[in-house]
Amino acid sequence: MIRIATLTTLDPTDVVALVKTLRATFGLGTEHAGELHVPKGGAKDGSWDAEALLDAAGPVRAVADDKVLFVTAAPLTLAAGPLGDPPSWGFARYGGDRAILSLSRLPARGVTEASIENWRRRLAREAVHVIGHLWDLHHCYDVRCAMHPSWSPHLGPTPDAGLCTFCREKSERKIRLAKT
Repeated sequence: MIRIATLTTLDPTDVVALVKTLRATFGLGTEHAGELHVPKGGAKDGSWDAEALLDAAGPVRAVADDKVLFVTAAPLTLAAGPLGDPPSWGFARYGGDRAILSLSRLPARGVTEASIENWRRRLAREAVHVIGHLWDLHHCYDVRCAMHPSWSPHLGPTPDAGLCTFCREKSERKIRLAKT
């Protein structure tokens, strides 16, 4: 089961679209577990260390093999690497049970049907990406795959939320091996 906990208010139709995409992509039950309050803390500019926010986010009712996705509007930061500060759309504990996704790097939602649909596609793509890391998926070379890095210059403005054959088969294998 994939449980989505929002740390920001989202339009209910956006949540429904995200639930449907995650259910279709991973073949698992998916539900919105509710809206939680953003915990106290973070930087003065409103950003959060991704790992710290994941630790501070409230508990979500889940069982052994459930995956929890937190969605926040707060910008996320990650520890600097050898090339400097990495851009962060989200963070997942690789092979773990919790991930967080920030809306701050997504394009503006807009008000037209086309801009809303593009925003939902990007939201779904980034959600599939961080949840894929929970299922032990690495970044993929295929630009059409949701596991292709979000920072890639080859990623189009409205990327697909689907997985390539290799990533889909690997995630299905991990899901079948789950305890529950």
